Amino acid sequence: MRVRRMQLRRPWSSVPLAAVVLLFSAQGLAIASPADSEPTADASSDDDDDFDAPGPVDRKPRISGVLAASHRTTLFDDNKLPDGEPLPDEYTFQVEHTHLKFSGDLTEKLSWEVLPCVTHMNGFSVITAHFSYEIARPLHITFGRFLLPFGQFNVRSLPGSFGTVSRPLLYQSHEDRTITVAGATPRTFIFSPRDDTGVLASGSLWFGADDTVQLSYSAYFTNGLRGTSDTMARFWDDNNNGKQLGGRISLRYNGSKLTATIGASGLTNQYERSLAQRAWGVDFALAFQYATARRVSLRGEWVDTSREIVPNKELDKGDAGTSGAYVTVEAAITDTLGVFYQFDTLTERVPHAMLNEGFRDLELTTNRHVAGVSVALEQFLHVRLEYGRWLEPLGVPNAHRVSLQTIVSF
Repeated sequence: MRVRRMQLRRPWSSVPLAAVVLLFSAQGLAIASPADSEPTADASSDDDDDFDAPGPVDRKPRISGVLAASHRTTLFDDNKLPDGEPLPDEYTFQVEHTHLKFSGDLTEKLSWEVLPCVTHMNGFSVITAHFSYEIARPLHITFGRFLLPFGQFNVRSLPGSFGTVSRPLLYQSHEDRTITVAGATPRTFIFSPRDDTGVLASGSLWFGADDTVQLSYSAYFTNGLRGTSDTMARFWDDNNNGKQLGGRISLRYNGSKLTATIGASGLTNQYERSLAQRAWGVDFALAFQYATARRVSLRGEWVDTSREIVPNKELDKGDAGTSGAYVTVEAAITDTLGVFYQFDTLTERVPHAMLNEGFRDLELTTNRHVAGVSVALEQFLHVRLEYGRWLEPLGVPNAHRVSLQTIVSF
């Protein structure tokens, strides 16, 4: 089996950082520290505390935004791959995201949201563009383009809403490229933030004294994921032969000091020539507030996918698949200083691959450790420093990555 090096991508934005920082700094900016906020995994629960607030509808558009930029240095234990091809170290700077979110209410029942990214892939893209209609308090209908509610991470995958610099290995993104060698390291599950076009039904129910228990649920019917849904491109067209069905359910306990959430997700579609693709996962989140604005949180998620393949001279019959898990710990040490640690594992399964003149199953696994600190220089300005260690399969050199990220938000 020949191992070939994937071409390293150039930083995908050339927007001058200083100009964007000046633009954002002129506003009243605020960023919520991951230690100070505990976003739920379901968008339907946003602003629930104001649901019954009296008063006329304010139709003025609400505007918020975020800028994330980073420098990454990646060093390998060896400068060549098993087949002798060179593997150079990487030094990259890039403006990762420049998001401007526009939202508002048209009536007491109907709201809207548009979230473009003006520096996506050296161009412009729209991440979300949808209307949401409240049929009843436990049921909202969203139609348009929305973030896919699979697992707990994708819905909170926008910059500033998670505590680490690196996303979980399951959820590759353009600014957090995994260390990938074609044919020798596992592919990720989906590109994030992952949006899709269709209709979503979601809602929440509350139970217990003072509504301490929240049941959230969602079901969606969308265009669906391609078989190559881990690539960085966002597809605007109807991107497979069959529509996608999926859903998520979670149960959350909201105590005065402790919050706990467990959830489960699933999806299924036909991505090409009536070939089936499925994914399912479970996740949890725990957070304990030990002082004012001080919190320790623990998150975890496990995902397994399967995808039918067409047999050929190199692949026998069977299902290919990706599975992975991560655990993330975040803690606020002071009002301005936080620390974090994350462990990831990612495995790709290829059934009955042709290797050494015979068919056998191929399994590739990458493990990773990342740890770092987060500093709030101002309420609107956070800086994160992270070290990551990749443990790669099949003789691919292990790697070290140091990342410095700046996030400005308003």
